[in-house]
Amino acid sequence: MAASRRWQFKICLIGDGYVGKTSIRRKYLGQGFRSNYIPSLGVDFAQKTVTYNGDDVRLVIWDIAGQPQFQSLRKRYYEGCSGLILAYSVVDRESFDNASKWLVEAKGFMEDFPALIIVGNKIDLRSYHPKENIITYEEGLEFTKKFSERLNTPAIFIETSALTGENIDRAFDKLTRLMINPEDYQTITTMHEVRVGTAEQSQPSASSSLTPTISSSQPVIEMPSVEESVIAQEDEVALTMTHLIELRGKLKKAEEEFRDYSLEVETKLLTLRNTVHVKKIMYEHLREQLTQTRQEWADAYDQHVKLDQEKKQEIEKRLAHIAKIRDQIDEIETSIKKQVSKLDLGKSMDQL
Repeated sequence: MAASRRWQFKICLIGDGYVGKTSIRRKYLGQGFRSNYIPSLGVDFAQKTVTYNGDDVRLVIWDIAGQPQFQSLRKRYYEGCSGLILAYSVVDRESFDNASKWLVEAKGFMEDFPALIIVGNKIDLRSYHPKENIITYEEGLEFTKKFSERLNTPAIFIETSALTGENIDRAFDKLTRLMINPEDYQTITTMHEVRVGTAEQSQPSASSSLTPTISSSQPVIEMPSVEESVIAQEDEVALTMTHLIELRGKLKKAEEEFRDYSLEVETKLLTLRNTVHVKKIMYEHLREQLTQTRQEWADAYDQHVKLDQEKKQEIEKRLAHIAKIRDQIDEIETSIKKQVSKLDLGKSMDQL
């Protein structure tokens, strides 16, 4: 029996805010999944393990916030991305118009563009919106074909409803198959419905070769001592086979426990690795902000010192100017007083 392989892929879920990305992810992961949302960084990641052709496939899904304030951080979130899901709302023309901007942004951040699924979400709301706001299936399909050619990457278009769950699993199944077998691109896109094989892992069978066979090539001689010996040997074989069956059962249980333990530990380690990665991004972002703030503080301080010096110089200059004007006023007033005194003295002399 060929040993099963284990795959791990990072999927980035992108698109404008409020198109239903988080609802798509939640519907696919189901109830009880653990969220790792970091609001200050605009990212949430969770994981799910599925089976594809007998192999375990772990999907680490990064839900990237579409708000403009997180644009400077998104470059780091694309690192190691194996598959993209671009979502827009079929009842929001602006989100569809912005879809090309998301692909251009992703292309600028990634050297090798990954497998792509373009999702037109909220098809359950089409009947409640005017026709001019609705994006048709044909528009979405044409958009996907155009960008698949431009980006030179396999791309698949599908319409979904995160509310009803329609085509949600199918979208992720198609992307999983596309990431594992890119050569199946034409088959995936032409199939009306994707049927992903989920063959169960075969377990060692405890019933194989358990029945001892007796060769009939030699005649059996009926002798009491020989018969007793054969019975004893058969009993011994039966006990040995029983023990073998028990050991096989224990082996199976031990392997299952080991597999469950490994999966649990790997899941925790992966979550911690993602958390460390995101925290590192946060640290580097804060460090950049601190450096920028320190420089802004230094510039502001230099401007303050300069302005304070200019203020002192200007005050001295203006005070000197004011003092000069006052001196001139005093001089003129003194002159006027002298002239008035002379005039008063002249009048007095005339009266005499």
